[in-house]
Amino acid sequence: MAHVKDSGIAENFFRREGRLNRWRYFKRSITIALVSFIIVLGIIVMDVNALGQLSSFGNGLIKIFSAAVQVPIFCLTVRRLHDMNKDETLAYVCVTLSLSTIIFQGNDFLVTEPSQLENILTMINGIIALYILFCPGTKGDNQYGTDPLE
Repeated sequence: MAHVKDSGIAENFFRREGRLNRWRYFKRSITIALVSFIIVLGIIVMDVNALGQLSSFGNGLIKIFSAAVQVPIFCLTVRRLHDMNKDETLAYVCVTLSLSTIIFQGNDFLVTEPSQLENILTMINGIIALYILFCPGTKGDNQYGTDPLE
């Protein structure tokens, strides 16, 4: 059985079934990062005051948006782990680390320096993300579906 390509935003970013190879995972992750950057930049430009500070509303909006972005990231990570023939446990670890960083973030996104805890959580999450990105997938079919490279 040949791999069926994804089509549409829901299948590309919000589906947890099946497998996702490294290149597609990378492209979709970059897409999420760029769209997120543009949206956060828009919030900052629209909400920053003359002193270069965000209002509580703007900071809260960025936190809510950052938490919401974890959904497509989680889905992509699950599919990438499935390609490596692993369950989604590591994806839960990544999203928990990311949400913890968002929660511990200071009251002003632009001014507050990250705490040591935030830096450690971000570093751990980065190491896991690199592992997920660079570890090759299972050749051939596995319990999660057909090989996306075939």
